[in-house]
Amino acid sequence: MQSFSGYAVRGLFYNIVGSVDREYASLLHDSRMLAPFSVSPVCRFSGESGFHPCFDKLSKGLLRVNFTLLDGRLTDILMKFIQEGLGGGEFNIGKDKVTLHAISFQQISYERLFKDSSEVRSFKVNFLTPTYFRQTPRDMLKRYGKRLDKSLTVSPYRFIPLPDPVLLFKSVARLWRKFSNINLDLQDFMKWLEIGGVAVSGFPNGIKTYIVHEHPTTKKWSVGFTGTVHFSIVKDIYSPEKAKIVDTLLKFAEYTNVGGGRTAGLGLIKYSVKNGDESNIA
Repeated sequence: MQSFSGYAVRGLFYNIVGSVDREYASLLHDSRMLAPFSVSPVCRFSGESGFHPCFDKLSKGLLRVNFTLLDGRLTDILMKFIQEGLGGGEFNIGKDKVTLHAISFQQISYERLFKDSSEVRSFKVNFLTPTYFRQTPRDMLKRYGKRLDKSLTVSPYRFIPLPDPVLLFKSVARLWRKFSNINLDLQDFMKWLEIGGVAVSGFPNGIKTYIVHEHPTTKKWSVGFTGTVHFSIVKDIYSPEKAKIVDTLLKFAEYTNVGGGRTAGLGLIKYSVKNGDESNIA
């Protein structure tokens, strides 16, 4: 298997879609647009602590994978696959064969995510799988223009394996804008972020950096970080409206993943609101 099981799960997802609609599977695979799905890596059951991501080797026992579908066509394809017998109930994840024991669904309402959102002040995000963000030269010039020479920015992207609040929310806002039917004032929200609306307030247990290889025989690899990061909304520009968008987007991100490689299970997060505002940054 690859050095991260999410790549094999993405391969499984393409195979499932292709077994029902080969043309659409090819379109998804070759498209450079925002993908209307994300997957989790293989997660193994660890008793009372629940399911935890497998990076490479699959252990024996109860395993789980999650698919998040952001368009109706994919939902119809998956339903047809289930109705037609689930391909016999046995699947290959990389070189490992697994047997399906159960399948469950959860329908998420964009309207409900926003309606139930809270005016948060401080929160933490556990980056469960390696996470990185992309930054274009245009973005870099916008943020650091006085210190950069435009002629030096040749590459179309810079890869940032750090929990930058602007890049974190930008990655989720793009998905919300593309697939949600609920209009949020994301343009004004991003301006607020860029002047420091959300700040990193700490990572008590640190963050770790990993290199994950898509294919063991090629040079396709990514660098990402994991760990729990604490964030606060800065007091002097606190906005209840912006705080509700923060809460909405991060709840959404628990399904979509964040940053680069989200369709292969990278950027899987767990979001939680912190009690009290003692960690807010003035």
